[in-house]
Amino acid sequence: MTTAQIKQQKPTDQLWLDETGTRIPYNRVKPYERLNERKLAVLAKSAIDLNIRLKAFKSTLKETAEELYRAFLEDNNGRPPGKGKGGITLFNFDRSIKVEVDVNDNIVLDEAFISLAKEEFDHLLNDAIGDAKEWFKPILMDAFETSGGRLDYKKVLNLKRYKDRITDPRFHKAMDFIDKAIRKPSSTEYFRVWIRDNTGKYTDVQLNFSKI
Repeated sequence: MTTAQIKQQKPTDQLWLDETGTRIPYNRVKPYERLNERKLAVLAKSAIDLNIRLKAFKSTLKETAEELYRAFLEDNNGRPPGKGKGGITLFNFDRSIKVEVDVNDNIVLDEAFISLAKEEFDHLLNDAIGDAKEWFKPILMDAFETSGGRLDYKKVLNLKRYKDRITDPRFHKAMDFIDKAIRKPSSTEYFRVWIRDNTGKYTDVQLNFSKI
């Protein structure tokens, strides 16, 4: 987020500008509008200050996690922790503080390869008879159901579960197309800090504004 400049109009300004750029004499501005101008400017300035401090904290958290990860590798002859790609869980000595770092790939599906996969599935369903069609058709329909015009990649990838149950080569060809459709243009890092209470339960220190 680029730091925005808060423009607050004041009672000493003889003319106030509205959203269309029209100049309004101050004595024509309603008391409610004057109160909004003053109070919302305070909130906006506080929000920007908080955003700057959160960015600084995230940077510190990331740098500290990387430092501790390197120290962990040195102490364990370079063996990485087993929490998946890019993930690590850190504890203090008595394990009363826990910090989790997760890295999730943002997956998108290439429409061209998905279309090819759908064609193979269609051929497979057209030739299937009886129970083979009845049990698999709803699974395919659910996998390729769209929401807001977009596929849920998790449902599509869930078709991999049936690779051992379906021997038809068209199914495996379709799955090859799905594998080729997977694109990972970026990754997102998630950081969570936990504090253990007197009962031994960890409480997540909320850094998500909407959950506080």
